[in-house]
Amino acid sequence: MKEQTKLLIIQTSGLKTPERIPAGFFIATTAAAMNMDSTIVFTVNGATIVEKQAAEKITVKEGGTTLKSFLDQAIAAGVKLMVCHQSLDLHDLEPDNLIDEVEEIIGAAALLDMTLESDIVLTF
Repeated sequence: MKEQTKLLIIQTSGLKTPERIPAGFFIATTAAAMNMDSTIVFTVNGATIVEKQAAEKITVKEGGTTLKSFLDQAIAAGVKLMVCHQSLDLHDLEPDNLIDEVEEIIGAAALLDMTLESDIVLTF
């Protein structure tokens, strides 16, 4: 039996560039729906996306849906959410400031291991 395909999205873009955010969520959510092991790691400015109540305030375009809807769809599909510890420091965020659905806070070594173990790695 073939192992489950692993998709890793590295989300470096954050709330200041909302137009760069949806693509990673669309791909991760679709991959999860296709029974792939789908993970998004929020690093650099991407960590700002998973700050509590931040995604509710940002839309990709005026009058459009909020980033929270993209997060909710990904979570419902089973996408795993992780955040880089160093990125929390960069944005003065604490683990308590993150949405509950963030499963793990990881460091650079764990991220490198994940990239080596994944079949597909994309960066947004």
